[in-house]
Amino acid sequence: MTAEVVGRPHRRESIAIPLTVLLAALIVTGVLAICFGTASISLRSLLAGDAITRAIVFRLRVPRVCLAAAVGATLGIAGVTFQTLLRNPLADPFILGVSGGAACGAAVATALGLGAVPGVVPAVAFAGACAATAVVFVLARRREHTDPVRLLLSGLVLNALFSSIIPIAFSLSRQSDLTAALRWMMGTLFGATWKDVALVGTLFMIAIAVLFWIANDLRMLAFGEEDARSRGVDVERIKLIGFLAASVATGAAVAVSGIIGFIGLIVPNLVRLAWRRDFRALLPLSAIAGATLVVASDLVSRVIVPSSELPISAFTAVLGVPFFLSLLRKAR
Repeated sequence: MTAEVVGRPHRRESIAIPLTVLLAALIVTGVLAICFGTASISLRSLLAGDAITRAIVFRLRVPRVCLAAAVGATLGIAGVTFQTLLRNPLADPFILGVSGGAACGAAVATALGLGAVPGVVPAVAFAGACAATAVVFVLARRREHTDPVRLLLSGLVLNALFSSIIPIAFSLSRQSDLTAALRWMMGTLFGATWKDVALVGTLFMIAIAVLFWIANDLRMLAFGEEDARSRGVDVERIKLIGFLAASVATGAAVAVSGIIGFIGLIVPNLVRLAWRRDFRALLPLSAIAGATLVVASDLVSRVIVPSSELPISAFTAVLGVPFFLSLLRKAR
């Protein structure tokens, strides 16, 4: 088994097919998301240069699809990072309270009237994500060991706290800010802009570069902290870098899309079941699979009810809750 994980030829051969399959799925899903919505897009009118069609495609749908892909990819790599660091398939930015912390920070900043100041809401969301991560893992530490049960319980309790603070922040918000504030509670990509894409995309690239930099250490950490230490891995340093990279990237995603739960739970587990267990392969595969899932969920949220747009989190929860219960049952 170890030889298969380490062996270079096997790794290259095994990752080419899933990468191709997932990239093809992402492209097809992205094209469908651009073509369909409250108004169907005619390829003929687009090629003919129709002004309304071009405006819908390039000012509304393309930025939205790109943002959905960036958010999904970010949540995918955050999920696989948390699961690898904790050696727990139930770890997820949403379940651990990281997404809730970011959403709570964004909602509070909006309630204080800071939404009009460029960059403040994302910065507060980053701080909320990092603070939630720190609190969860401090509560879960027991005699220099992170207890998975305490970790999950701490995340659930923090999520309950954040869920109570967010509505209070909404009630204190000005009516003009309330609609914008609700996006963090519902999980939506409505009003996506290229600035949002640039923000999430930049931090995603930084996070995945950092995670690739420590990927070999994370791969060894997946087999156990003692085994990693015996191989010369600075476990605490790697855990700190991994948690910060995943948390900051999650904060960026939540700042622009709200709480989209269970992506970081579903995607890495499905990729791990279908293809590889090596972190160096799981990272890019989870990014592409996460991007595909969020783009598809956003498409469904726009077309399932023609007269309105449903929250993306509703669809991801329908998939994620049974998946979580299934994993929890197997972990007993």
